[in-house]
Amino acid sequence: MNLQLNDSINFQSMMNVLTEKFPNYKIVLKKNPVARFEYIQVGKSAYVGIWIRIFPAKNRLMLIKTIPSTMARAFLGGLIAMLIASGSQRKLETEVADVLKKEFNTTVQA
Repeated sequence: MNLQLNDSINFQSMMNVLTEKFPNYKIVLKKNPVARFEYIQVGKSAYVGIWIRIFPAKNRLMLIKTIPSTMARAFLGGLIAMLIASGSQRKLETEVADVLKKEFNTTVQA
């Protein structure tokens, strides 16, 4: 899911909002050492999570479904785990997107 990027959206402000709204979820700001990009990982469980990335050139905030636990991906295999957790990941993606849309006054980007 893609959201429209605006001036009020940055990693720190999203971290503050998400940790306040989702106290039971594991929310971490990470950096990919190889590709050198930052993202927020929201984990509801070992199998259900999303990444939030900012793409300033495309004026986009992207929510990407993922499996937060490296061990879960390795143990089950990424494809099998994605099939099992897909419905729950979609619910989490919608839940987080709704909070971001409300708090940062943004909309879904086509």
